[in-house]
Amino acid sequence: MTKGWGIIIGFGLMIAVWGAGSSVLAADAPPASPAAADMQSPQVPPAAPGVFNAQKRGADGFHLSVTGHTFTSRDAIEKYLAYRAAELTKAEHGDWFSLVEKRAKGDTAPVPKIDPAGPRFSFRMEYWRPLWRYKTDASPAWKSWSPFSGGAFFAGDPKTVTAYEVSADIVLHKGMMTGTNPLAFDADAVSDFLVNQVSPPQ
Repeated sequence: MTKGWGIIIGFGLMIAVWGAGSSVLAADAPPASPAAADMQSPQVPPAAPGVFNAQKRGADGFHLSVTGHTFTSRDAIEKYLAYRAAELTKAEHGDWFSLVEKRAKGDTAPVPKIDPAGPRFSFRMEYWRPLWRYKTDASPAWKSWSPFSGGAFFAGDPKTVTAYEVSADIVLHKGMMTGTNPLAFDADAVSDFLVNQVSPPQ
């Protein structure tokens, strides 16, 4: 009996020691997928209510706008609007979107020409040209600016801008993008290109 109990106790001690060692190894071991978090695309924080608006226009069209009170720069705000256009396109199960240019009589900016290199520039931001309107502390009335007018953009102190709105009309598309159209934007390309460059305006 004594010998039998000794064997059992010894075996139990071996199991206990092995279990303790396993616990230490498990505690020191790195996570199973340490790079999993790094593989996830960074996300842009959600904007405050009322900053971004999308209104349906027709079967596949949307009127997009970003409204705020703290003006940072034209580039930053227009890129945010482009990013939201790309995200909206994907949310609506589209593959690409096209900008509808809002030109008026007397506009002098040349119309973009067909680009034979098309697909390589599917996120070319120089052709993303939304319309602007803004107020300053010197004047409560809205002032409008069009990128097609030929006039200079607001060049005053950004702190004097008390409100602004930038807007664009887009049409959503599915399937292969028309690569030679300079006003066509691949939703995935735009989103990937801008995701680390934008933050919600205020």
